[in-house]
Amino acid sequence: MARVVAFGEADGTSAAAAADAAARVSRGAPGTWGRVRRAAQEAAAQALLLCFTALLALKLDGIFFSRSWWVLFIPLWLFHAVVARYRFTLPSPAVPQSYQRIPCHSIVATPLLVAFELLLCIYLEGQGESFLDLKLVFLPLLALEIVTLVDNFR
Repeated sequence: MARVVAFGEADGTSAAAAADAAARVSRGAPGTWGRVRRAAQEAAAQALLLCFTALLALKLDGIFFSRSWWVLFIPLWLFHAVVARYRFTLPSPAVPQSYQRIPCHSIVATPLLVAFELLLCIYLEGQGESFLDLKLVFLPLLALEIVTLVDNFR
């Protein structure tokens, strides 16, 4: 006598497992909240960049009357913090067997950019007495360009 095999029984799954899988699909995929958190972090980063750009435009037009350049750069530094938090989350996943080399310039980019921004704020705050040379301000960007160039030729 031939036995009729129901869908799902042939590969060892039961009807209960199929119902459980259907319930998970109706509630949303397991990674949904991770994707929502990632999208929120990306939106926050974009909003911080937009805020910095708007404040800079207002400052250059003379509308934003904050005396300090440090206040103007706060959204940009918060952007770096959000991006670094997104990029370097702990605990990090185990190294897969197909390990790919991480480019050096992707690791040193944020510290060098923040160093440039700090030096730029110091330069802009001391506009009258200019105790910091502009060549020194741009050294972190030059270092980043050199590291990127060397890293891309390796």
